[in-house]
Amino acid sequence: MRNSFIVLGVAGLSLALGAAPAAQATLRVSPLQLVATVRLPHVRGRIDHFSVDVSGRRLFISALGNQTVEVVDIRNEKWLQSVPGVRQPQGEYYAAGLHKLFTADGLGGDVRVYRGSDLRLLTTVKLALGPDAEAYDPVTRLLYVGYGGGAAGVNYGEVGIINAVTDKHVGDIRTGAHPGTILVGQPGREIFITVPKTHQISQIDARTGRIAATWLSKAGSPVSLALDRKDHRLFVGTRNPAGIEVFDSRTHRFVASLPSVGLMDGLFYDALHHRIYASGGQGYVAVYRQLSPNRYREIAKIPTGPNARTSLWVRQLDRYYVAVPESGARGARVLVFQPAP
Repeated sequence: MRNSFIVLGVAGLSLALGAAPAAQATLRVSPLQLVATVRLPHVRGRIDHFSVDVSGRRLFISALGNQTVEVVDIRNEKWLQSVPGVRQPQGEYYAAGLHKLFTADGLGGDVRVYRGSDLRLLTTVKLALGPDAEAYDPVTRLLYVGYGGGAAGVNYGEVGIINAVTDKHVGDIRTGAHPGTILVGQPGREIFITVPKTHQISQIDARTGRIAATWLSKAGSPVSLALDRKDHRLFVGTRNPAGIEVFDSRTHRFVASLPSVGLMDGLFYDALHHRIYASGGQGYVAVYRQLSPNRYREIAKIPTGPNARTSLWVRQLDRYYVAVPESGARGARVLVFQPAP
C-alpha cells in the first residue's frame, strides 16, 4: 500500500497522512523500542490514568477495576506496591515540589492526598461524584480536577480547584457536562479542557479562574489533549470518529486532522523527537511525525495489548509508558518504550 496524501483547504496548508504499513517500511527501526515490561501482580480490570515521580523514579497508576493505586519502580523496572482503599481511582498527579500524590476517586467523590515519601494518607478533599482527570499548575500550586455530570446526577460538570499546599477546595469552574481531560498550557496563565458530551474544548484563564474561550471539535467527541508549546499547536484526540484534530492554541483556528486509534485515552507530544503518541483500546499506539507545525504523517502502529488505553510520556526520562490490563492468561503490565532517534 503506498502512502496517501490529503490536502486540506485550511489556510492553503496540506496535511500528509501515511498508511502505517508503508510508513513503517520506510523506517530502519521502529520509532518506539520496547525496552522493558513490568508485571502488575493481582491487578484486575480496567486501568485508568497515571502520573510520575521523576526524582523518585516511581509511576503511580490508577488501577480502576482493582480499586488500588499501583506503584512501579521505574529505575529498577519492577512493581513496588498496591495502595488500597480507593473506591474508583481514575486520576493521579504527583506534585514533586510538594511531595504529595493526589488520587481522584470517582465513586468516593473526593481527592485523596498521600504523603510522597511513604504514601500515607494525609487527608481527603470532598467534591462530588465523578472525580476523574487531574492537572497541576506549578506556578499557582493549584490542582484542577474534573467531576460532576451524569455521575453526580446533574446536567453540568465542574472543574474543581484545590489548593495543593493547604489541601482545600477553593473554587469551581462550571462546564456544560462532565469534563474530559485537563491540560496546563502556559503555567500560571492558561488551562485547556475538553467536554466530550458537548464536543467542546475550552481555555480557562488561570489568573481569573474563568473560561476565556470555547470552541467545538470538528468531528468526534474530544477526550484527550496534548500541546506543542513552541509552535502553539493544541492536539485534540477524539472518539466517534477516532482522530486527532490540530488547532492553533492562541487563536483556536483549525489546522489539520488525522485518523487515529479507537477508544483513545492517552495523547502526548514529544518535542524532542517531534512526534505525537496516541494510545487506545484497539491495541496499538499510533505514532505521528511532525513535519511542520501544520503537517503531520502517521509513521507507525506499535502493538500493545487489548484495551491498553492509557499511557504516559515522560520527557525528562525519554520514556513512554503504556498500561495493558489483564487479558486472558496474560496479567496486567506496563510496557516501557524508548523513542528511537
